[in-house]
Amino acid sequence: MAQEKQDAETKIKEAARRVFLAQGYEGAKMRQIAEEADVNLAMINYYFRSKEQLFNSIYAETFGQFIGQVMQLINEPTPLEVKIWKIVDRYTDFLIDNPLVPSFILSKQRVNGGEFLKDMDVRGQIEKSVFKKQLVEEAEKGNIRLTDPLQVITAILGCLVFPIMAQQVVSYVGGLDEAGFREFMESRKQFVPEMIMAYLKSG
Repeated sequence: MAQEKQDAETKIKEAARRVFLAQGYEGAKMRQIAEEADVNLAMINYYFRSKEQLFNSIYAETFGQFIGQVMQLINEPTPLEVKIWKIVDRYTDFLIDNPLVPSFILSKQRVNGGEFLKDMDVRGQIEKSVFKKQLVEEAEKGNIRLTDPLQVITAILGCLVFPIMAQQVVSYVGGLDEAGFREFMESRKQFVPEMIMAYLKSG
């Protein structure tokens, strides 16, 4: 019985994630989610009670996946330059595979996303991170300029998230088809780390 309940919840959440990512909170309809999950509305209401509760559950998991990867990588015991390359490589793959996630995340952040940032203690994790310690140590050695880690992380995310959210514009300007856009994003795995490191070493 417990396994059946878990399977039903998983099926509903997977369907809801697809619908919410494509339609947003306002555009998504519970009936559409039920059809996508191949269940009835009563079952969704039984497990999640409301559209808002279901959305918050999906959002928390998606936000954790979106930010969690960076939080994990900045604390790995790898050299600073390797770490920056690794963050860009891993995040580019994630965004290529999940192009709807950034706009989904930001739509909630504009309204009331602070609770998830607080729950994950994003500020505290950055302050205590190996990444920040490395930036300070390398600056003290004279290898790089002293830089706020938030600036570096924001620069990396901005360089990767913007092309995904503006794919139609980027593709039009660059004359890119779907395969061409993927190649463009793959090329950013080299371009972005080189740009970040050039800035850090120019001080």
